[in-house]
Amino acid sequence: MEKYIPPTQSTANTQIIYAYSIGLCLEIILVLPGMDVSIVLPAYNEASRIKRSIREVTRAVRRLRGSYEIIVVEDGSTDGTADVVTELSKNDSHLRFLHSKTRLGKGKAVKKGLGSATGNVIVFMDVDLATSLAFLPRIIELARARRALVVGSRHAKGSRVQRSFMRTLSSLTYNLFVRLLFQDGVHDHQCGFKAMSREIASFLRGSVESDGFFLDTEMILRCKMQGIPVVEVGVDWVEVRKRNSAGVRLFRDSLKLGLDLLRFRLHTNRM
Repeated sequence: MEKYIPPTQSTANTQIIYAYSIGLCLEIILVLPGMDVSIVLPAYNEASRIKRSIREVTRAVRRLRGSYEIIVVEDGSTDGTADVVTELSKNDSHLRFLHSKTRLGKGKAVKKGLGSATGNVIVFMDVDLATSLAFLPRIIELARARRALVVGSRHAKGSRVQRSFMRTLSSLTYNLFVRLLFQDGVHDHQCGFKAMSREIASFLRGSVESDGFFLDTEMILRCKMQGIPVVEVGVDWVEVRKRNSAGVRLFRDSLKLGLDLLRFRLHTNRM
């Protein structure tokens, strides 16, 4: 099992990160100075809104007054998303584009983005921007100050959420189930709005196995198991549905999440 060990040595220009160990082999990663912030946007068939999303994220991150990069991880789209982002990147040195010819799944796309990011703080968010970008400075600040995985939460104190009754009920039930199984105290395991240090990103990229939607939950549980703090921030969140798409199908994806959770529980019991 991978083990997270916090950074212990640094200089003005480089930092040696002791990221995780596998068995008796310690992996040592030399990290060169990079951006202040990396924003990772996994995207699958998002041609209708990717341009607006990039524009709004750019506006929000510029207010932070530091260096930044926006990484779009395009996940085998068939609707021209790749063409839109390719064209935008020609005139924006802050925008990086990672293309996949085949479908990766959200988990694998996010991990690909984490591996490519150079920011000292790395954020990933859903490209629909369901979570208000007004909370971006807060999660970045906490990730820096607390050396924690900082997660947006639709069920924490102060959150304001607009979504259907059935989806709210499904989310509350799932999160209660996770808390009962793992006693982790986290109220929202699936909000796609998270920030972390580069060290934590490196650990998660090497330890998280899910290639699908269970990635969000697994990230939190992996951190909890390694003693990495998880900080919830109540956010404003508005449900967004894709045009001409069923989006996330409630019953099918709830069942898949539940099965992935049980498999993870059985796997950790055997470790």
